[in-house]
Amino acid sequence: MGLFHDSSNDNTTCPMPRPLVADASENFIGEFTFHKFNMILSGACTAITCLVILFAMIKHSLRFSNPNEQLKIMRIATLLPIYSILSFIPICFPNSYVYLTGWIEVIQGIALYTFLMLLCDFLAPNDRNRVVFFAGLRIPSRKDKNEKRDGLTWLQKTWYFVLQYPAVAAILAVAQCITEAADVYCLESNNRHFAHLWLNVIRIISLNFAIMSILRFYANLKSYMQEHKPLLKLLAFKMVVGLVFIEQIIFMILHSTDALKETSTMSYADVYIGLPTMIICIQMVPFAFFFNYAYSTKPYRVSSNSARYDNSMEYLAVEENEAGRSYQSRQYQGGPLGIYAWLAFCNALEFFREITSTYHMFREGRMRMVDPMTSQESYRMQYSM
Repeated sequence: MGLFHDSSNDNTTCPMPRPLVADASENFIGEFTFHKFNMILSGACTAITCLVILFAMIKHSLRFSNPNEQLKIMRIATLLPIYSILSFIPICFPNSYVYLTGWIEVIQGIALYTFLMLLCDFLAPNDRNRVVFFAGLRIPSRKDKNEKRDGLTWLQKTWYFVLQYPAVAAILAVAQCITEAADVYCLESNNRHFAHLWLNVIRIISLNFAIMSILRFYANLKSYMQEHKPLLKLLAFKMVVGLVFIEQIIFMILHSTDALKETSTMSYADVYIGLPTMIICIQMVPFAFFFNYAYSTKPYRVSSNSARYDNSMEYLAVEENEAGRSYQSRQYQGGPLGIYAWLAFCNALEFFREITSTYHMFREGRMRMVDPMTSQESYRMQYSM
């Protein structure tokens, strides 16, 4: 018995045909079936998205004047081409859809977490300054506006709420592949006997925690980041996630009400997989151009006559010298053809190193707030540059 289906019971038999074949009996346009038309259109859109984002990443690698921020921007940028590629592959091979969609959520979770850390970089360029900045903040409580919480504790909770999403998404992606292989997932059904319903519920709850945490982070600290245009960057990122989520709900309603069903020109695979993924591939094209604009390299450009000491509001790496003047490193650090930037980008261990570094930052920061004298030496050794 249990949650998942018993094949002897017709009410719990998955109605989804196996294997999936895009075999519509009539052509959709001219000599093309919907499947072939979809492959051509979605393939072209995927290629455009990849080229536009690659161009944006190349620009950042060549103008790599602030490695911390620009490396995160390059990582966030990969969400769009990966979304397109992992949506295009199931159009060509419909049976791969369930095995790939879960990993899109993992990439999306990593991008959400990276975006949170990018906002933290806008506020303070390193862990030492970050502890000082957030420890001095008092964040209004959601339940009682008169009640204030210390900023460091609030940041730590926000960090956990956002970090849980890629971790949960990775577990769900593995579970989705296993249950699909065991024939207990059933993409079409929301019956409680199939894993599809339960995995989706967990995914939605996890995503909601992450999204709401980032929105609250922006709402509380937007006044400190105006020169970085955080709303524009948030929209360039949030619209991708939000629109795809809304479309999933719309298609779920259309399928459940039989408003969208297979026809002579559209097979089962076309309706349930081809059409939703085609829309994703198409909409990633304007998102790619918008991303290029929102995450422009203009603030990172180094002019030939730029001063060593600069009081401008451009978001280059900022350090405080003994005189209290803002010092900005005004040189590109990407190396020939941006090779150093690409090597750092391809180093997956760097992502996990940042997670452990942030964890230690919270631990040392809390120790410093509780007992500044006993933690001073440990804190200096951890964060001194």
